[in-house]
Amino acid sequence: MVSGILIGAIIEGTRFLTGSFSKRSFIFKYRIGIEVIIWISLGLGTFFLLYEVRDGIWRVYDPLAQLLGILLYEKLFQPAFQLTGRIFLRLIVKPIWFILHAFITVIGKIISLIFLLILAIIKPFRYIYIKTLHLALQKKPNFRYNKKYTKN
Repeated sequence: MVSGILIGAIIEGTRFLTGSFSKRSFIFKYRIGIEVIIWISLGLGTFFLLYEVRDGIWRVYDPLAQLLGILLYEKLFQPAFQLTGRIFLRLIVKPIWFILHAFITVIGKIISLIFLLILAIIKPFRYIYIKTLHLALQKKPNFRYNKKYTKN
């Protein structure tokens, strides 16, 4: 039953965390796939736990006890876990995400400032380069002072 309660808590936490991301994020778009992967890994983990505890003997009432644990979680423990999840999200995850987002923004601004300074330094030389290239590629004038004596 304890594994059923833990599975209920993990699935609830997964739904809560994936639902808290913005609708444009990768995690929100693929939340169903993430939940399926978590369900499969939880099932394999539960099977492995029962295999290790009982030396490979799997009884009929084990899935029923796990189902009872999930239902018990839904009725008794879900409000407490939801409150704990909201507190965890607001006190730990959101400040860390804000600091990380601010750090990435500052680094991006510094990189764009360095790029802008490099462009400002290179701009006069680029102007000279373009003008000399333009002059070098121009068609040379054909000076024919006396058309009668020049070959065509």
